[in-house]
Amino acid sequence: MNKSHTVDNNTEYCQRQQQSWKPNPLALLLAQLFIMIPVLFAMDKLTPLSYLALGLINLFLVARLEFQRFIRLVLPLSTLSFGLFFMNLFFPAEGVNGLDRAIAVFLRSFTLICLSSGYILAASPYDIIRALMQNWHLSYRFGFSLFAGWNTIPLLKRDIEIAQKAQEIRLAGSRGKTRKQFRTALPKRSLTRLPITILSGAILHGERLSLSMAGRGLEKAHKRTFIHRIVWSKKDTLYDIGVGFTALILWLGLIRVGIFVFELG
Repeated sequence: MNKSHTVDNNTEYCQRQQQSWKPNPLALLLAQLFIMIPVLFAMDKLTPLSYLALGLINLFLVARLEFQRFIRLVLPLSTLSFGLFFMNLFFPAEGVNGLDRAIAVFLRSFTLICLSSGYILAASPYDIIRALMQNWHLSYRFGFSLFAGWNTIPLLKRDIEIAQKAQEIRLAGSRGKTRKQFRTALPKRSLTRLPITILSGAILHGERLSLSMAGRGLEKAHKRTFIHRIVWSKKDTLYDIGVGFTALILWLGLIRVGIFVFELG
């Protein structure tokens, strides 16, 4: 690749990042962790709600998360929170107010689900891996292995679809058996054949990826250049300091007022 072309791409990327600033994926990760830590130790109702509001403001206004994507992911995951709610409501420990504890457990788990799921949607997995290699000096071999593993998932899905279509073709062209008899016998065969087919395909994909990585010099790479630069700027540092300070002040305020109830587990 032309070196000047790569420099131009990096310059354009930095200019776009300055014009419409979004936090570095790692800065966003630290900010979400600062918000989530007090919730992990809280067993009251107001603490999770306070940090849920702070976290959603961070995700929607700063990270520019799309509301519809967020709802589509959180609604199915929230069933776990409802399960914990009913479990604590109907099977409370001795001497414990079941309803009060069920609400507290629900709010804590729901807040953690919302904040963690929101981060997954707000930050691209590719940008997270690039940021880990460029900013936190993650091993190139490990980082590009994560890239390869992530890109292999669509290939495995394609292999599964091909195997399923092959089974449908066998079903349509079966002779000597009625379609009903063949349909009942097919699942027994697929239990052994389908995993073997997928496993052999995964091994082939892994061999190709390892050869590709070796051909690009990842075995002995000490320093590499990137087309897409993930820059950690002063704004990211100030952003993390601001979010961490806000979360700490809110936590100390809840403790001082007597609202925060500590419980681990």
